[in-house]
Amino acid sequence: TGFPVYTLTLEERATCPTSCHHWRSCFGNKMQYADRVAAGADLEWRLVREIALLEAYHPDGFAVRLHVLGDFYSVEYVGLWRGLLERHPALHVWGYTARFDGPIAAALLDLAEREWNHFAMRFSNAPAGLDASATISVEHPLQVPDDAILCPEQVGKTESCSTCAICWQTKRRIAFIQH
Repeated sequence: TGFPVYTLTLEERATCPTSCHHWRSCFGNKMQYADRVAAGADLEWRLVREIALLEAYHPDGFAVRLHVLGDFYSVEYVGLWRGLLERHPALHVWGYTARFDGPIAAALLDLAEREWNHFAMRFSNAPAGLDASATISVEHPLQVPDDAILCPEQVGKTESCSTCAICWQTKRRIAFIQH
């Protein structure tokens, strides 16, 4: 907890799998002013440089929240994050993905399993049996299953994700109230 937090917002739906549970109820529907970054080579070039600068500013650690909107769009993009983690020990990543099958998901699962302390990636509304840290959407706090923790930030029990950090400190399922 307490790391400075930076965020990356990609284009929702353009980078998301069509199987996403929130395709129609996307968080981005209510974020018309969010600064969305286009996926691709220019983004990746900038990330390499910006992560190096962030580590110079925060040698004791910083966190990047992937992806406020959007999702991992290629196996190579997952590989970019793997390389950034290898080169920058101060970097900590957390986020959510709707990818739970296919080659992108396999690359994410491997990276999350190997580097959980620096790459806490949660699989949104993943099907039962997925051996990964998952999330579940609920409409009301009383619907949270016994194996899940209700997001403390959503119910005002902590000021922000940075003061909570439960998403990257436990592998238990996290329940989020439907947005």
